[in-house]
Amino acid sequence: MKKKIMFPVISLLAGMVLLLTLTWGLKGVAQANAEKTQLQIMQILLPESSTFTLEEYTGDDTNIKSVHKAETGVIVETVVYGYADNIRMMIAVNNDGECVGIMVLEMHETFGLGLKGLRDHEFLSQFFGSSTTMEVGDTIDAISGATVTSKAITKSVNSAIAYVTGADIETGPTEWGE
Repeated sequence: MKKKIMFPVISLLAGMVLLLTLTWGLKGVAQANAEKTQLQIMQILLPESSTFTLEEYTGDDTNIKSVHKAETGVIVETVVYGYADNIRMMIAVNNDGECVGIMVLEMHETFGLGLKGLRDHEFLSQFFGSSTTMEVGDTIDAISGATVTSKAITKSVNSAIAYVTGADIETGPTEWGE
């Protein structure tokens, strides 16, 4: 009877040790891969930069989650609420305050409508070269059927540009980290 009980107990303990070893052992690998992916995205957005330094953000714009300063500009990570959920983006703004790159990192909008904001080149290209506050219906044409998502993406880009230029849209001036 003892032999029948011991085998499952030993197997369970061995499985738990293996699981803990893999979880803790792979945690560092996952972290390194995430950092490598983030660096690759930033290099795509600001290809003439090679070093990206995380800056402390002390402004009042709650859309801004992190700021990475580079030689030729800044990468601003934003999170805004769209139609269905948060939209997480990285926006590249050059040192002159112009939007030069946009990448949607996470979006859970409606398939076929708001989700078009992830890859709609005509929509996203409207932001490039802009250095002023933009507004859907005025300077930005919304994605058909996805006005809320279009406004959320516009708000993110406006926040990133405002960080560099100091002309914040809603919360007052933010400071360009030196």
